[in-house]
Amino acid sequence: ILYGLGIRMMGIAYSESNALGSGLKEETDGGLTKFGRAAVRRMNQVGMLIDCSHCGPRTTLDTVEHSGKPVILSHIGTRALWDSKRLCPDEVLTAVAQRGGVLGVEAAPHTTMTRTHNTHDLDSYMEHFEYIADKAGIDHVSFGTDGLYGDHVGLHHLFAKSLATGDTRNQQADYEEVPFVKGLENPTESSVNILRWLVKKGYSDEDIGKVLGGNALRVLRQVWH
Repeated sequence: ILYGLGIRMMGIAYSESNALGSGLKEETDGGLTKFGRAAVRRMNQVGMLIDCSHCGPRTTLDTVEHSGKPVILSHIGTRALWDSKRLCPDEVLTAVAQRGGVLGVEAAPHTTMTRTHNTHDLDSYMEHFEYIADKAGIDHVSFGTDGLYGDHVGLHHLFAKSLATGDTRNQQADYEEVPFVKGLENPTESSVNILRWLVKKGYSDEDIGKVLGGNALRVLRQVWH
């Protein structure tokens, strides 16, 4: 029905568990349910892209295993650099890459910080990019900034009240709350500043083309048949 209405990409769960699988805020991740496995098969059949950005690690690994097509995490970061449930452990990064998927680095405020950059800015964001590129490969990383033109922090506070998304944050680290990610203030500015950073760091035109869209297009061609 959703495909018939025009939906071409869908998540398995958002923060909380549902009939398909477990969200990332849950203490116990039960993985894909039987219904979830059936949904994954059907999404493959009709040509719908599967996004596990807000799933628990076990649910994501199960989805990667049971999907016959690549799976994406459109807006995430790596837990190795910042210990938050919102971010991915290494086993998830490598599993998604091994099956041809793509991992987009997100820049919603107070997510992709690092121990060396605990003020959220372009440098902390790109530290996550380079870690994922090294761990998963340049063919499996991209950018999913997940930013708004308005008050994204205000939206986070609202979500924390209604969806308990506050449970997913790094509870062990102190950090300064900022109104936006410096250098990635909105989606329009994000793209050009990311490009400037990549050029400055000496990335090749070929690799820049991959991470700024080529990798995502490859997956879409495989899934949207």
